[in-house]
Amino acid sequence: MNTIKKSISAVFDHITECMAPIIPIVLAGGILKMIVLLLTSLHILTGTTEVIMSAIATTPFYFLPVFVAYSAAKHFDTEPLLAITSVCVMLLPDFAALMESGEKVTFLGIPVVSATYAYSVIPVILLIYCMSHIVKWFKKLIKESLQPYFLAFCVISVTSLLGIVIIEPVVSLISSALAQGLDTMQTQVPFVAWGLFSALLLVLVSTGTHWIFMTLAITQIGLTGVDYGIMVAFLSFNISLAGCDLGVFVRTKDREKRAMSLGAMVTVAIAGIAEPSMFGICYKEKTPVIGNILGCMIAGIVQGFLTVHCYIFTFSSIPSILMFYSADEPNNLWKAIIVGVVAFVASFIITAMVYRDTEQQKEHG
Repeated sequence: MNTIKKSISAVFDHITECMAPIIPIVLAGGILKMIVLLLTSLHILTGTTEVIMSAIATTPFYFLPVFVAYSAAKHFDTEPLLAITSVCVMLLPDFAALMESGEKVTFLGIPVVSATYAYSVIPVILLIYCMSHIVKWFKKLIKESLQPYFLAFCVISVTSLLGIVIIEPVVSLISSALAQGLDTMQTQVPFVAWGLFSALLLVLVSTGTHWIFMTLAITQIGLTGVDYGIMVAFLSFNISLAGCDLGVFVRTKDREKRAMSLGAMVTVAIAGIAEPSMFGICYKEKTPVIGNILGCMIAGIVQGFLTVHCYIFTFSSIPSILMFYSADEPNNLWKAIIVGVVAFVASFIITAMVYRDTEQQKEHG
């Protein structure tokens, strides 16, 4: 059992390490998308200017597999250029057109499952992990004097085909099944689905396992333009933490804790950075954990009843609230705001009610 736990933990650690350098690029794309959205709605951006700005904003998402390939290659200590080349094969326009044509595709008689390679994250990390071992194997097999001539050829050929024939289709099917499962729960029992998911986010985020869902949201927004609830739950989580911080600020008499909770509240609400609130307030003070879990659960239930969508990927916070705006669904933004307010108020009230100062607990213990 311990071996299984360590293996699962290692998987999530690898995903986190590979994604960490990419996040600033993805955030830049999200911020640009929000600026384009705002300026277009104000009729400041029009015509080809809007098209060019939209292209700039979309680039970090469309070429996300390339960035992930480089980051993963550095993380797994293998050849970045070979990794990038192996992934770029799958982004070629002709190859993408073949995959989207709907016709039967085979390679040497082996069926090739149709998959969309742009916006991919998890398949690329897995592919480059495999490539790191492929490189080592070929370096043992090929004489050092011949490696400049044959190593790249062998690695790119094997890695690209591995991704096209096996890894990308398999992971895409699993991701599609997970997305379909979330969508089904959203359709059948939305208040249960999002109430439970939101309540678990403190554990998921603090252990790094939230990246599975984060990457799924990125992929869904990239492919369909819409995320059906994951990013709304992350909004609830961040705003809930801010409510917990305020609850501690109001209840504690310790000046240092008041300063810490106030700083953490501003950080998570404005910048969307949750670590100070999670580790400096919730886990340290213990009782705010209850406020966060219950506050998120209540907000998730409300989210399930309202059905809130996300159209732009960026870190959920107050300044990035436009990620929930769409001209085709103008009420969606107000629904997101309602969910955020519920998360904040519920978490604040519950934290204020259950909060016990850790120093006071020690004295009474």
